[in-house]
Amino acid sequence: MNSNLLILAAAVACCAVYFSPWLWRRYRMARVRRKMAADRILSLTYDDGPSGVTPQLLDLLRSRGARATFFMLGRHVQQNSSIVDRIQQEGHDIGCHSDQHLNAWKTLPWKTIADINAGYQRLSHWIQPDGMFRPPHGKMTLPTCWSIHRRKAPVWWWTIDSGDTRNVLPQPADVAEQLRRAGGGIVLMHDLDRTKERNQYVLELTALLLDVAQQESFNVAPLRELCQ
Repeated sequence: MNSNLLILAAAVACCAVYFSPWLWRRYRMARVRRKMAADRILSLTYDDGPSGVTPQLLDLLRSRGARATFFMLGRHVQQNSSIVDRIQQEGHDIGCHSDQHLNAWKTLPWKTIADINAGYQRLSHWIQPDGMFRPPHGKMTLPTCWSIHRRKAPVWWWTIDSGDTRNVLPQPADVAEQLRRAGGGIVLMHDLDRTKERNQYVLELTALLLDVAQQESFNVAPLRELCQ
């Protein structure tokens, strides 16, 4: 019995260490949340692109004089290199979101690390090896965390989820109100090709968030301008 308990305890300890970046995420983003509120900053971030909807989003951001951060999938970059060029030329941040969007909690660690490296490789024309990283699904393990640490790449999650991947889309006004109550934040959205409804939701929400930023005198800034 004691032997079984020791084995169980060892297994639990190993799991805790393996998934320990989850605790780091909570600690780091709690600090970021306080910083965003204290300095009244809004950072708009978009994952999984670029895609056909990205140019519309860029048009909107340009019309409002706002810069954002785009965490891109390597597999989408090859077919949309001209869009990536435009994102860079217009002063937005570009970060890596891996190549195939593998979930680190559901994938063997060496495959996840290879996916991250492939993403950086495909984005190498636009970002350095230590460019910003956002984990697919927000998930990291000790091996993937170590691979990013070796790159000296900053890791960014979010403080407000737009809900644009949920089965039922929330009301844009509810997300905007969440930003208002928080006094600032990093908003997660997605600029991958989906249904017309979801693409329109992201465009509408972006405009509404910028309205709130103007009303509340938030500073709209890409992530590179925030303290690490």
